[in-house]
Amino acid sequence: MYKTIIRLLIAAFFFTGCFKERIELDLNQGDNVRFAIEAWITDLDELQTITLSQSSDYFESFEPSTVTNAIVTLSYDNQSVTMSHTANGVYAAPTDWRATAGKEYTLTINHDGEEYTANSFMREMSNLDNPFPYPSEIESDTTFFDIYFSFQEIAGEGDGYFFIDYKKEELDWNLNSGEFTSDEFIDGNYFADISITNESYLFGDTVILEAYSIGTEASKFLEDIQSETFREGLFDPPPVNIRSNFSNNALGYFIASGADRVELVVE
Repeated sequence: MYKTIIRLLIAAFFFTGCFKERIELDLNQGDNVRFAIEAWITDLDELQTITLSQSSDYFESFEPSTVTNAIVTLSYDNQSVTMSHTANGVYAAPTDWRATAGKEYTLTINHDGEEYTANSFMREMSNLDNPFPYPSEIESDTTFFDIYFSFQEIAGEGDGYFFIDYKKEELDWNLNSGEFTSDEFIDGNYFADISITNESYLFGDTVILEAYSIGTEASKFLEDIQSETFREGLFDPPPVNIRSNFSNNALGYFIASGADRVELVVE
């Protein structure tokens, strides 16, 4: 009898504690609409771009508006590169410009009398070794494959990594499709035959495998996105605003990362 009463008291105290706390959320209302920046540059041989927009009012139905009239510069080693607006809030560096691992980059954005800045150090990315497809599942006459690879984690704490693989024709991937980690418990290790495939592939598929050395702080930013995107129930922690490394209360995160990319055919 006493055990039952104690259990009921504990349950009542627990659920009272759960619902008592008042949560104040920043809902981006009215004058609180904020500047939003998607900025990820790499040393891959491709056009380097960022995207600018303004968050919409939480209670409005329209999409965030793109920013087309900003002045955007990348600075490093006493040099600066101007990024030009192309379309839909996308700003691109000159076509022949490439970032270099081992350098500190500063992104500066001027818009409507306001300035937003962020810094990011570009860390080197090790090569992806021995990528290969391996059967993961067989259904009837169909064999599905995951992609495996190896890589050397660079010695020295502070590294973080983002990995993703996808079919070549599906270039529009998002951050939640990949996997990320920091080197907190893996510093300097060699990792053999690992896979981060989320959706398996078929014979004949051309697969792109990419890896980015993003640093520990950027990996925490990706962790923020994941924890706020995948909320599962009553006992999730209260929602929070995702961290940013931009000044002036801007949303977003500036990442400069060394990268490696390989292409393989499932055969």
